Amino acid sequence: MGGATIDEFLHTPARLNICSLLAPAEWVQFSFLRETIGTSDSALSKQLAALEQVGYVEVRKERAVRLHTSVRLTDAGRSAFDAYLASLERLVARARGAV
Repeated sequence: MGGATIDEFLHTPARLNICSLLAPAEWVQFSFLRETIGTSDSALSKQLAALEQVGYVEVRKERAVRLHTSVRLTDAGRSAFDAYLASLERLVARARGAV
């Protein structure tokens, strides 16, 4: 029986929250992420920088009247998140005796 490998990088609660909000959307506003997760600008920026560094998210900053920051999962980020979810699904199935 194969084991489920958990991506330790994505396994942190903050990164999981971010990826789960980005997964169903094309672009998400920084302010929406901050308010939905309930975190500070600096804490969210730190997690986004880490995700961006490994190529999992793209951050776009645009200035109109004020600065607007949008974030999206990259193809690599979407693949990593999908693989993470598949691993969790295998663990849940095993815990429920389905495997």
